[in-house]
Amino acid sequence: MAVLRRNVVVVLLLALVWVVMNERLSPLAVGSGLVVGVAALWLTNRLLRIDYATTVFLSPVATVRYGLLLAKEITVAAWHMAVTIVRGRATVTRFELVSELEDEVLLFLLANSIILTPGSVALDRDGRRIVVLTCDDDVERAVAACRRVERAIARIGKGRS
Repeated sequence: MAVLRRNVVVVLLLALVWVVMNERLSPLAVGSGLVVGVAALWLTNRLLRIDYATTVFLSPVATVRYGLLLAKEITVAAWHMAVTIVRGRATVTRFELVSELEDEVLLFLLANSIILTPGSVALDRDGRRIVVLTCDDDVERAVAACRRVERAIARIGKGRS
């Protein structure tokens, strides 16, 4: 129970993610999200036998900023992809992004963030090198978007051991 009291914010964030995944705000969705959040936290602490709060550190402010930036990048990329496709200028291009991130978890987060943006797919990741396939007619714009997301992820991981 003490673990639950110390991690109320984690449970609330997990419940919020659950509500978003259910795509509706209702008492049932919120209640089941809280139950799933408590169960996930309980299982994590029981199976891993370590304190979750000391194992994973994410800056809350940087995490919110990352979420907002990612939402903006997804929206801008979706609009740009729609315009590019309607104009018939979609060209498939492949480029390599060598990341400055060193943490494996943050590198996976970067690769998954690239996948979320419309018109881009992370094909392969080898160490800090990520191969990206994009339908963007301007590769520099795609690289710049990846770098913005990478900087936001780097801010999340500051203080991560």
